Amino acid sequence: MHKSVGKRMTAAQFNDWVEQYDKAELRILKPDVGGIEWEVCFSSHLSRATRTADSIFKGEIILSEQLREIGIHAVGATTKIKLPLSLWLILARLAWYVSHRSQEEGKAQTISRARSFIESIERDYGESNVLIVSHGAFIKVLAKELRLRGYKGKTGIIPKNGRLYTFMKRQTKNDRSE
Repeated sequence: MHKSVGKRMTAAQFNDWVEQYDKAELRILKPDVGGIEWEVCFSSHLSRATRTADSIFKGEIILSEQLREIGIHAVGATTKIKLPLSLWLILARLAWYVSHRSQEEGKAQTISRARSFIESIERDYGESNVLIVSHGAFIKVLAKELRLRGYKGKTGIIPKNGRLYTFMKRQTKNDRSE
């Protein structure tokens, strides 16, 4: 896939590149889990995530479409203008951010998906150590929503493949007095 980085491509070629990327084999980087005993594991249903989850979690892995990557498509899908891959990626993410019609899912829908997933985890798994295997752009949204709910943790500007990011619920005064 890296051969395409400097390549110029049409909208159709970009959409094809995205599709191929989503199916691509990846080198499994087994993250240091810091001795944490994971009680349950959720993974995106996309093969890149399930292969990673299989490499680090021994037990049943619950696949969730809610953890899929934020899809991207070329803005102006019929244009024959050739642009660098990096520019197509920027345009597609900007289009997602403003919920442009070229994208299947806009920012508001992605946030709603992340919130729904977090609510189900909090409801069904409460205090359990939950391992979540997902994708970079969605991890950013999920992390922001976790912080808004009182979790502490960092992902950096761009989450890295194979890196473990931990989030812990902050204790409130009410939590400590119970």
